[in-house]
Amino acid sequence: MSDVLKQSLDLSIFWEYRAILLQGLIFNVLVFVCSASVALSVGLGAALLRVNRFWPMRWIGTLHVEVFRNAPDYIMLVWVHFVLPLLIGLLIRRRVEFHPFVSAVTALGLVYSGYFAEAFRAGIQAIPQGNLDAGRAFGMSERLILWRITLPQVVRRMLPEALNLFISMFKATTIVSLIAVPDLMYNVSMVIQQEMRPLPLYTGAALTYFLIIFALSSGVRVFGERWRRKILA
Repeated sequence: MSDVLKQSLDLSIFWEYRAILLQGLIFNVLVFVCSASVALSVGLGAALLRVNRFWPMRWIGTLHVEVFRNAPDYIMLVWVHFVLPLLIGLLIRRRVEFHPFVSAVTALGLVYSGYFAEAFRAGIQAIPQGNLDAGRAFGMSERLILWRITLPQVVRRMLPEALNLFISMFKATTIVSLIAVPDLMYNVSMVIQQEMRPLPLYTGAALTYFLIIFALSSGVRVFGERWRRKILA
């Protein structure tokens, strides 16, 4: 029995298929980068709506945050890929299909835009009002104040929290294989169908994700401590 277990956990097969599995991991990174871009852009827009002086704009921003921050990653992924194309098709009376990559980026980007919106909002509201008044006193437009005064301070304040959100987003990319995105887990499942050895392949994938996320988390923790000391200094 021990020999059978040892053979089942032999990770050499994971190394044997390293080329195709590395391609899948690269796809995870690509999904992460594109999703992060969507989350940052939409999150900043939602945060600006939340701090707007007009209540309808604040209501729209709050609705966005509450909907997407409380939406499970899995449910949003399935909904965007299978339900949203049907709704769009009914509206335009044409068949619509989303590429799995587009669905994955859209779903994860929207979900995490809710978290980034709150991080941006907290950073914006933490800026002393005197800084904004000084910009207006120099005749700067509201847009120029946003780019030259507000955002640089917001980024500095929210960076440690943003890095933690990025790590959570990278973890979430592990579920995109559910809609046939050719990421690491999808390629692992394809190899399993051929080799019929799930234990070493799933174990190898789990160790790969663990090592990557552990290294990133450790780096973020050290960076965050130094960054907070720098701000408080």
